[in-house]
Amino acid sequence: MAYFDWHEQPGYFRDVTRHFPAGAAILDVGCGTAWLADHFADYTGIDGSPEAVAAARAKGREILLAEVGERLPFDDARFDGVVLKDLLEHVADPAAVVGEAFRVLKPGGLVFASSPDAQRWAWDDYTHRRPFTRRSFRLLFSDHGFEVGRLGYESVMPGTGIVSRYTSRKRRPRLLAAAAWLPLVRRNVWIVARRRPR
Repeated sequence: MAYFDWHEQPGYFRDVTRHFPAGAAILDVGCGTAWLADHFADYTGIDGSPEAVAAARAKGREILLAEVGERLPFDDARFDGVVLKDLLEHVADPAAVVGEAFRVLKPGGLVFASSPDAQRWAWDDYTHRRPFTRRSFRLLFSDHGFEVGRLGYESVMPGTGIVSRYTSRKRRPRLLAAAAWLPLVRRNVWIVARRRPR
């Protein structure tokens, strides 16, 4: 199985999509195969990997090939929402990426981000440069002008995708959501933050 195949739409995809209205202009940074394009009509995906772009285009999704760790090729205040799902652990300068998310968001716009928690399993993926904690995620976004709305953990235990097939995809079962708060459970930290008006 190729890297981008197991980063296709997660079972509990509404963990991401529920934060944005259906008509929102969405920028998906580090979009991989751009599965979010199936949920938003005004969607823009960008990824620095030619393989990701090819995989997305093979699925009929148009995305931009560009280095996501540099200045994004978009005007200021262009988007209603920015998604940084499973991206910040891969880039050399997460602070610069969050600063760019702030720049391209409209005042009042939302950003959703997720990243592996600071646990041993995070290093099993050789493309990871660093993990995060809830505290470091909160500081990363608040220090760059965001008002943090919600912050939590999501379980990424093996088998979560299988469980999602047999449960409501709107929300994770309470037991699965609660288990993510246990320090031994493989998990991501996630955040939803709003761009403060200047």
